[in-house]
Amino acid sequence: MALGTMAAPAQAAAADPVGLCGSGYSVIDSHKFQSVPGTVYLLYSASAGKNCVVTIRNTAGKAAYMEAGLQVQGGATQYDSGSFTAYAGPVRLAAGGKCVKWGGMLGSDESWTSGWSHCG
Repeated sequence: MALGTMAAPAQAAAADPVGLCGSGYSVIDSHKFQSVPGTVYLLYSASAGKNCVVTIRNTAGKAAYMEAGLQVQGGATQYDSGSFTAYAGPVRLAAGGKCVKWGGMLGSDESWTSGWSHCG
């Protein structure tokens, strides 16, 4: 690089939901937010017997309120919420033989929660 020139910073890529949840997890569902650029993902690991939820911004940026949540029917509920630059989560819970509600929030503009789904 010559003196007096600077490379433009690369735009941060979106985080990978499988990388965040861990080895053995696969995406089984997702929901794109309508008014903000991001997606909430539901993943499952057969070997661990657990579901995982992450909310990911399309591009990392200034910290904003985000949330990822998972509830097992008749069981536990877990959330990760706060001011994050790229993603909220992962949250993981065992849900063998039960339905789950999952969802997330990105900024103050939009939140989304599924109905009871992915039973079994």
